[in-house]
Amino acid sequence: MRELEARRGYADYVPRIPPGWVLATVDKWPVNTMHGPGLRPTNWRFETVGMVKKPLSLSYNEFIKLPSVTKKLDHHCVDGWSYLGNEWTGVDVGTILEMTEPTSDAKYIHTEGEMGYSSTFPIDQDLMLAYIRNGDAIPRAGGYPLRLIAPGEFGYKSVKWVERLRFIHEWEEDFWNKKLIGWGLDRIDPKLHPWNINNDERKDGLRKLFTHLMEDKRREKSERLKKKREMAG
Repeated sequence: MRELEARRGYADYVPRIPPGWVLATVDKWPVNTMHGPGLRPTNWRFETVGMVKKPLSLSYNEFIKLPSVTKKLDHHCVDGWSYLGNEWTGVDVGTILEMTEPTSDAKYIHTEGEMGYSSTFPIDQDLMLAYIRNGDAIPRAGGYPLRLIAPGEFGYKSVKWVERLRFIHEWEEDFWNKKLIGWGLDRIDPKLHPWNINNDERKDGLRKLFTHLMEDKRREKSERLKKKREMAG
């Protein structure tokens, strides 16, 4: 793991707040629900799949009994704001690696959450799977039962509602890049992070993304209304 990358997102990284970003000073941590959760899961399990020697399948109670770590980390939303000093408790992904034993050909971890949400990271990146934030269980909107924490990355890469880690050899695009490519827009370079992105390009990309999201929602609503009218005869 490269030391510089490991320090992004920690309190000692300089500058702590990315250039051009603003500090979120609200007491309640902002939760972006652009891609909201489904119903609270009843039979949730955490799994490791793909290029591993020992696949895991753990219930919530089994998962929270694994060796835990607590880290104080900053959150940097791609919208351009930073929320400092979240205290996360969970399992270091290094512990999962030791348990599941990826094969030598596994180069990346594709983290998969509910409703197709995902992100991909190099297998040696600093990651943790959290179930507690600031002493309380993570709320449903914030990622319960399990949330990936990726220090120093855009907040959207910290996948909520994690269900499995899939170990792969070739890079796989994440949820939002798949959306962007499907819309005919430029993908987000995985090497970009809050400290090296051009803010004007970031804002322009967000405007395009939201425009396409709204178009998709209007299309979905129109299709639902059409089906409803057809069913009504």
